Amino acid sequence: MRILFLLLALGLLRAGMGAPAPAEVDSMSLAQGRAAMWKSAAFNGWGQWHNGEKVKAALFSGTELAILVAALDRQQEWRRWQDRREGAATAELAAYYAQKEDFYLRDRNKLLWWWLWAKLICVLDAYVSGSLSNFDAGWGDEAGLRFEALPPGQGVLGLRVQAPLP
Repeated sequence: MRILFLLLALGLLRAGMGAPAPAEVDSMSLAQGRAAMWKSAAFNGWGQWHNGEKVKAALFSGTELAILVAALDRQQEWRRWQDRREGAATAELAAYYAQKEDFYLRDRNKLLWWWLWAKLICVLDAYVSGSLSNFDAGWGDEAGLRFEALPPGQGVLGLRVQAPLP
């Protein structure tokens, strides 16, 4: 899992630091993707807004804000229980306060991990959406993806995907 995360992070860094693009890829869409990626890294939803996806931008921003507000609340509760534990009259009460303190600390940390994953998903979404912003520009009006189920007489369940070649 750590290796996968490291490879993903290195790929993002390489993509964001101006890695040379293959000749057949539109450099404008890659620049759009990089700009959106860095904007989303700064603030969730900004990259989606940059790509013209206003609803997605609101959802990502709201998610980040909700997670951070909840984590801040857990931080404040952790401090309150820590102060109560330090001023506890008995050892039993201090042990109870320590349990509550540990709960809020773990909950805060869990929310921060959720925030990190939400941030990563937002950055990846902004990069992919920005890079694919003009994906079907040269295909014409009649072109597009077509999905259809295979006929039942073939005896195999499947899906056929057809896409025009440029």
